[in-house]
Amino acid sequence: MSDHPAPDHVIRADTASDAVVQLARAYSERAGALDVDAFLTLYDPDVVVFDLAMSASGVGLDSWRRGVESWFGMLEPGQRNIAEITDVTVLGDGPVVAAHARARYAVEGGEAGDGEDAFAMINRLTWVVRQGDDGVWRIVHEHTSAPIELETGKAIFG
Repeated sequence: MSDHPAPDHVIRADTASDAVVQLARAYSERAGALDVDAFLTLYDPDVVVFDLAMSASGVGLDSWRRGVESWFGMLEPGQRNIAEITDVTVLGDGPVVAAHARARYAVEGGEAGDGEDAFAMINRLTWVVRQGDDGVWRIVHEHTSAPIELETGKAIFG
């Protein structure tokens, strides 16, 4: 990946709220396109990711790249990757803000080709987003989680 992403792959906005909305839209689009390089331009080189699906936290783009490649690589021919970010709330204003949202992750297209999701879950998503000296907004911290059922200790994905 280049240190200088294509101009159409970076997020520039006048306000933090606009930046987070653009990041959420780009996240969904790039995950759907399975474009690892474009997806990673949304993140700071020193990003820290606490991902529900990763056994350990990821520090830095190289670590997160491995996680994203694994995620995008799990799809089979004919399946479509879905990452819908909704209910976005931005906290604060300025060059560093926090945001939280709901994320629906799914793989459309079961083995029978019946249009059913082969996989689906709802996560809680938290981002810390920073505007760099270059004016580009990037995710510097990401945390996904799911609530647990206290009696069983199992995650609730729906």
